[in-house]
Amino acid sequence: MDRYSRLYGELRQFFGGYFHQDWTYTYDWQGQPPSYQVIVRDFKANNSQAIITQVTQELEQFIADHLTLEDDWDLGQIVNNELLCSIYAPGLKLTYQQLLKDILTILKE
Repeated sequence: MDRYSRLYGELRQFFGGYFHQDWTYTYDWQGQPPSYQVIVRDFKANNSQAIITQVTQELEQFIADHLTLEDDWDLGQIVNNELLCSIYAPGLKLTYQQLLKDILTILKE
């Protein structure tokens, strides 16, 4: 088991399960453009409070552990390759740090 699996197991499950490479194609968008915000809210609606809390805590810890990365590209590589998240933040006109903080805000709603 690698470091990211050990430290952020539920977070990896969340990103890998909800933001896999086809996430923009597998959800019924009802004519709307794909939105990570909708997916995070769907996750909250369909999972137990215990799972939501664990993912929230792991994301908070991940953000705290990686605040010192000066290069957003490096953070993106970790998010995409180690946490299994297939969101390309620059394509949304966001940095990876902004994306993660936005997801965290939604999880805490």
